[in-house]
Amino acid sequence: MRRKSSYLVVVISAALFSSNTYSALADATPSPSPTFDSFKAAQEQYKKDRDAFVAALRDREMKMRIINTTFKSAVDKATTDAKTAMALASTPDQKNSINSTRRAAVAAAIVARESAIAALDPIPTPPIEPVKPPKAAPFGMSDQKGKQKR
Repeated sequence: MRRKSSYLVVVISAALFSSNTYSALADATPSPSPTFDSFKAAQEQYKKDRDAFVAALRDREMKMRIINTTFKSAVDKATTDAKTAMALASTPDQKNSINSTRRAAVAAAIVARESAIAALDPIPTPPIEPVKPPKAAPFGMSDQKGKQKR
């Protein structure tokens, strides 16, 4: 009886230990590490994308300058017209009319500017620079810099 119980203990302990072992789980297809050639190709594509991004930014900036110049000239014209009319105005009703006309012209210029900015393309997104592949350490070199083996 003692022998059967010892066999039973051995079988149960073996079953417990074998059920708790975990096998290392890894991807069936590991992701390819970037090679120098693929990095070069990605770097060339990045340069092309960056040049296109810079050109798009320059184009948008030029359009914004034109919009702002048009806005400024409209506001300046409304102001100068109001100043010249104000010099000739003699009654408070005439002065109020001139001021309201100037404010309406400025408001129209603001609306025109805002609608022109809304009609622009959105700000382009910058390209993402490719990640440089890590360099392989020469044989015998460890990752611990500055520590010497004793």
